[in-house]
Amino acid sequence: LKKSDYIIASSPDLRDQCNFISKKNNAYYICASINTNRYIPIQKHNLNEIVSIGWTGTFSSRYYLETIFPILKKLIKIRRFRLIVISDFDISVSGIDVQSIKWKKESEIEDLSKIDIGIYPLIKEDWVSGKSGLKALQYMAMGIPVIASNIGNSKNIISNNINGFLVNNEKEWIESFI
Repeated sequence: LKKSDYIIASSPDLRDQCNFISKKNNAYYICASINTNRYIPIQKHNLNEIVSIGWTGTFSSRYYLETIFPILKKLIKIRRFRLIVISDFDISVSGIDVQSIKWKKESEIEDLSKIDIGIYPLIKEDWVSGKSGLKALQYMAMGIPVIASNIGNSKNIISNNINGFLVNNEKEWIESFI
């Protein structure tokens, strides 16, 4: 970073960290982007009683998914839903109907289309401050309502109650689902 002429960062916090290290104020934030020719909004939404809450990610962000399990266990007592997890691992949650889908580029759009509500749970930590918010962008590009932790770059992408929901605690997660 100290030898770079220019640095592009995927979040404002990451930009600030890079500028601190480089001492040159040469890092710039450019939001992650979506190929809108590939991510086409869903035209037909699920009208079934069972809502599909979905999450996509890899083993490296599995922990963030797991942080919402206690909330989902409370939600299942209020509202029927299925959890769809599109990833490179299988997962189960006691008391919740989980459908694990192996992520593949060829079926990614079709698989995302199975989701009625996209979730992006995060926790406050340094690693999260550098995340780009790509999951939220993917859901939004598909026309899938998104509920995200009000942490990191999510708050730069989502305008609360306008193009998604930003939540700060368990109560707000539950309210956003209902």
